[in-house]
Amino acid sequence: MSEVQRTGRWFGLAGAALVAVGVGLVGQVPALVLLGGLGVTLSAYDRVAVPPAASISIQRSITPTEPALGERVTVALTVRNDGSRTIPDLRLADGVPDSVRVVEGSASLGTALRPGAETTITYEITGGTDRCVFDPATVVVRDVVGVVARRTRVTAEPDTVTWEQPASSALLPLVPAVARRPGTVPVDEGGEGVSFYAVREHRSNDPLSRVDWNQYARTGDLRTVEFQREQSATVVVVVDARSAAALAPRPDAETAIERSTMAAVALVEGLPEDGHEVGIAAYSPEGAWLAPGTSAAHQQQARDLLRTDRAFAATAVTRTPDTTRLIAQLPTAANVVFLGPLCDDDSEAVVRRLAARGHPVTVLSPDPTATDTAGHRLARLERRERLRRLRAAGISVHDWGATEPLEQVTEQAWRGGQ
Repeated sequence: MSEVQRTGRWFGLAGAALVAVGVGLVGQVPALVLLGGLGVTLSAYDRVAVPPAASISIQRSITPTEPALGERVTVALTVRNDGSRTIPDLRLADGVPDSVRVVEGSASLGTALRPGAETTITYEITGGTDRCVFDPATVVVRDVVGVVARRTRVTAEPDTVTWEQPASSALLPLVPAVARRPGTVPVDEGGEGVSFYAVREHRSNDPLSRVDWNQYARTGDLRTVEFQREQSATVVVVVDARSAAALAPRPDAETAIERSTMAAVALVEGLPEDGHEVGIAAYSPEGAWLAPGTSAAHQQQARDLLRTDRAFAATAVTRTPDTTRLIAQLPTAANVVFLGPLCDDDSEAVVRRLAARGHPVTVLSPDPTATDTAGHRLARLERRERLRRLRAAGISVHDWGATEPLEQVTEQAWRGGQ
């Protein structure tokens, strides 16, 4: 289905042309009569002109089709004129999903195409956290003088890109950081589990699978093996969404707030798979709070909050966040994952306050610093010093490089790197 529109490019030309003809006749100025006649002719063309047929085919290539979380995706869009006539003016805009952003190149073009000719545009996107579907591309073709246009939408294949989600809750090691299955928090108590805890006297209701048969073979005594118990955790993801965190290493790069929000969405989707409750909070002048939960409806509510609430959108508001209220909302002994660039002393201070209140804290810090000026290099050194001080205080801190996919950072975290 296509739509034909008059552009109005020569609106009012007919009236002006008639005035020129009249003045030329009265004043006996042949040039004005000729000019007015030309205007009348063009005005008549404006009324009867039809746009070229939009015989267009589009092919899209996506590389990679299943990127890691945080990885850039290259999109190449090739448009071909399948008709028998030249398209003098072709405008095209790809249907980029709303949930991603173009970080390099352009998703639109303007060109002329001869019959059988084709042209390609290439751009890069990032910011997706799940399956993203492209809308049909919008194509506008105009006649040679641009007075009439035909608008249509053309589907291009493939139209889907899926960002891989880190397996279950292996996104970040929850503190206290000890060797364990991703997402579980061991407690100092025996029972069911996978890690050896102790051996005790056998009881009549103990399962046979937990009898220490080696001990029985040696001594004839029945003993029961206990394993270290594991329990689910309550996790609150705190996103630094202040204007001070709206930083990026380049003008076309994602800001630390955007990267933190992306990581928060991944945590919300991953941690409940192991039964962990996850809540959301904004370290922001606006403030936002969602109590921990595990249900699918809760996960959707958390995603909507992160993507649409103004507390997570960078603004010029510089009002100091209510840190006391933020901390008071946290459940007792909740694990806290703090997401922020740590580019000022206030963010370091709030992390210390969280730890001082007894909350196990993990920091994932997207690095927004650059090295192109002396001031930027100084800011980078100051940020590194804040990370060092927090680690020295016993807080788990993971530095997230500007070009690193989130999956790579989490893999390093599970190997014990920071």
